[in-house]
Amino acid sequence: MVATLSHSRHSRNARRTSAWMAALPLLSLLWPASPGVASELEPVPGAPAAEALGLKDLGDRVHQLDDYRGQVVLVNFWATWCPPCVAEMPSLQRLYTSLSDQPFALLAVSMGEGKRRIQNFKKTAGIDFPLLLDPDSDLSLRWGVDFLPTSYLIDVQGRVRYTAYGEVPWEDDDVRATLHELLEEASSGPAPAD
Repeated sequence: MVATLSHSRHSRNARRTSAWMAALPLLSLLWPASPGVASELEPVPGAPAAEALGLKDLGDRVHQLDDYRGQVVLVNFWATWCPPCVAEMPSLQRLYTSLSDQPFALLAVSMGEGKRRIQNFKKTAGIDFPLLLDPDSDLSLRWGVDFLPTSYLIDVQGRVRYTAYGEVPWEDDDVRATLHELLEEASSGPAPAD
């Protein structure tokens, strides 16, 4: 009986994930991809603890969110078929490079795509931050990702402090000010819990 329920639940989840993944490319076409449309970082009320994260990168190294405790972590969910995601990648790379001497990590979670496709993208895009693989979109669904790109800024204590739905101008002064506030917390010690 337990195996049947588990199998039934797995089948429902697989069908839901499959249908959801089939709809994402169509939804991405509806998302405005022009450079003039930008998302803002929005504070997350109550700063809840981030969902667990444990995914392999292209070199098969597993990245756990807990491994980055004490750093500000940007988790970005994206896909190669998503025009705003691809358009955001150069800005993410510049951000990653500019904060290389800071307690900052960038984890880009490729949603629903295989290793070979992401390897090819990484070569052509000149990306050197970790690209993590979520081929079945299990993690993306647990994190509640409804559309792409979606970004979460996590503080040194592993709490989700900001989120953004859509392409973010990571060089924007307000965005940088928010990042620097979180980085100051990392260097001076964590802020008291709410």
